Amino acid sequence: MRNGTVLLLLAALALAGVVCLSAPGTAAAKAATLASTDSGAPSAIVMFPVSAKPNPKGTAMTPTVFNHLNHEKAVAKCETCHHTGDPVACSTCHTIEGKAEGNFVTMERAMHATHIHKRGNGTTPTSCVSCHEDVTRKRQECAGCHNIVVPRHDAAWCASCHNVTTSITPEQLQQGIDGTLSLEQRESLAADTVHTPKPTRMLTPMDGPYKVRIDALAEKYLPNNFTHRRHVSSLMEKIRGDKLARAFHNQPETLCSTCHHRSPLSATPPKCGSCHTKDIDHRYPDRPNLKAAYHLQCMGCHKAMNVGRPKNTDCTTCHKARQ
Repeated sequence: MRNGTVLLLLAALALAGVVCLSAPGTAAAKAATLASTDSGAPSAIVMFPVSAKPNPKGTAMTPTVFNHLNHEKAVAKCETCHHTGDPVACSTCHTIEGKAEGNFVTMERAMHATHIHKRGNGTTPTSCVSCHEDVTRKRQECAGCHNIVVPRHDAAWCASCHNVTTSITPEQLQQGIDGTLSLEQRESLAADTVHTPKPTRMLTPMDGPYKVRIDALAEKYLPNNFTHRRHVSSLMEKIRGDKLARAFHNQPETLCSTCHHRSPLSATPPKCGSCHTKDIDHRYPDRPNLKAAYHLQCMGCHKAMNVGRPKNTDCTTCHKARQ
């Protein structure tokens, strides 16, 4: 009777999902809750900072979940990332210290390098960061902002990828660093993170002004009534419909930094004139004057997004000439 009671209790715990991570079949069951990839690769997996050192935790990266399913849908061929043609883990060749198999390119460089010079045969690998930056420059709906503003590579930016929300035990972390944690366990830990909601409250167009009166330079032309809410609404729609954009626009005020590009993140940033003066400030000769700042931002965004109207030479569309 006692054995039967124990079995019933274990069955109840299993149904409730209260099972030790190391229990047979549990990790596979968690991973199976994610949709399958077309290639048969893991749908999502935790990437650890594999190292030859016995205890590199002090300088190693925080583990990150790589959502293979999302990337497989967005990338045309596996060789874009698995550039050798062999679909093995990145840490096979790229470790914290670097190793001969990967030409001593470290894990950090393999994932974060920018300004990569392409070989003539097109086999140069891209890093995670360079690929994302390339996408945001080429997509018309992203280019308006990203051709002007360089994202701040701060803690919030890093946390977009280094966002493991599940509890990794010290033993699992050490096994991951040693490269000995099983694939099944890495998939299970990734599934926990993917299924953990990460809500971010986005600003709404109503949080900002309806229109902004730009009149600091209103001498030859009448003041411009900038349709602030319409512009914000248009950009927000583009972000909501794109997973890459949602992942990195992870703070409510991120959108504001498009135009208010040197200000701290805020829904009530200072005016452009607080940094840009009517005439070039001799203390900051590289800083555009106020007129140039307005036109570089507005015209630069419109050109990158291929906005047909107004034309750059049509001054009176934005500000009417004085009579």
